[in-house]
Amino acid sequence: MKKVIKKVLPLLLLASSLYAEFDYDGQVRLRYESFDNMNEKYYGTKPALGEAHDSYLMSRIQLGLIYNFNDNWNAKISMQDARVFDWGFSSDDWYNKEFEQVHSTQSDFFELHETFLQYKDKNVVVTAGRQKITYGDLRVFGPGEWKNSGKWIWDAIKVSLRDGDNFVDFFYGAMMLHDPDQFSLNHRHGYYGAGMYGHYVYKKNAAIEPILAYKLNDKRGGLYDSLENYYAGARAYDTDLYNWFYDMTYIKSFGDKTKLDYEKVSINGVGIHADGGYNFKSIDTKLGLGYTYASGDDPNTKDDETFDSVFGASDKYYGRLNLMQWVNLKDYELFAIYEPNKKTSIKLEYHKFYADEPTNKWLSYTISTMQDDHYGDEIDIFGTYKYSQNIDLLLGVGYFMSGGYIKEAMKTRSDISDENAFGLVAQFTYSF
Repeated sequence: MKKVIKKVLPLLLLASSLYAEFDYDGQVRLRYESFDNMNEKYYGTKPALGEAHDSYLMSRIQLGLIYNFNDNWNAKISMQDARVFDWGFSSDDWYNKEFEQVHSTQSDFFELHETFLQYKDKNVVVTAGRQKITYGDLRVFGPGEWKNSGKWIWDAIKVSLRDGDNFVDFFYGAMMLHDPDQFSLNHRHGYYGAGMYGHYVYKKNAAIEPILAYKLNDKRGGLYDSLENYYAGARAYDTDLYNWFYDMTYIKSFGDKTKLDYEKVSINGVGIHADGGYNFKSIDTKLGLGYTYASGDDPNTKDDETFDSVFGASDKYYGRLNLMQWVNLKDYELFAIYEPNKKTSIKLEYHKFYADEPTNKWLSYTISTMQDDHYGDEIDIFGTYKYSQNIDLLLGVGYFMSGGYIKEAMKTRSDISDENAFGLVAQFTYSF
């Protein structure tokens, strides 16, 4: 902690001396979660790690200072402190075999957060430093901020070329790993990556977004020797087509992965999402259907067909209990969104989850003999309310009904059982 203070204190003193040119922002977020018969790693009443019945409080505090040099140049420094109280996991439980160090989803003590130098004019924005890189619906590029520490934050340079509502962005950098016991400047990054994201508005409420991405891990870890993955695809959406709406994303992944025995295999994955429906404006309600697909690895081929979620968020798309990700998945969804006013939104969703390849990994399980592909069904209802300009409230519940996959898996693994799972979430956010 003393080393951290010595590094940060001079910057804060400099900020104070230039106070007249400074702006500030920040957020305090408190979230209570309670889960029954599941946790982040395991399903059922007998988890190998963590608790099967776990209730805990998460806190996240972010404080930032922005110095405006002139109309074109600004700089920002910010800190984040993310903690979990009375959680069933310890930091060591989040040792990551891919990066061979701790990478925690929830805890990050007194950590350097968004800190960058930025130039901007009417048509160009250049940002260099630690930053969030987010686009579209956050499915391909998103911060993953439902996780307390945030899934993706980058040390990167990003160039944005803009023309009105249209833009094309390019970036290159490295993702930060979250270790509560180490300040991030003292330990290595995870993936190195690059990307291009475009946004072309072809009519009001509708756009096409071309997408390219690159993901690299060339440091030998516990899962493979090296990974070089490329992505290409696009998103298209229209939020009001004569009261109809749709949103579609297609991503193809390709590249090479070198196994621990130095055998090189080709990557050949596909990720798809499509949803659409009708907006019944007279009753302030949208009704829709959705389908999400992520290819799993076929054990009968040499290629690796596993599609992952690129650099995107997964915490609100594939069931709110976060039992699924955009990996080895078929998700059939029915949803309704009720928005009686600008402050209130309530979403009811029903998911039917299947594995594309049952023998692939799910949570912390990989069972090579699996035959049944039906993970189970989930019902969620989540509501948000904007109490004031600064305060947002969220309340939600989810219920998961185990399917044939889990009933078959419990015959092989002693740390899984087929009881249904329940989750409750209540969140308070103050932003300034």
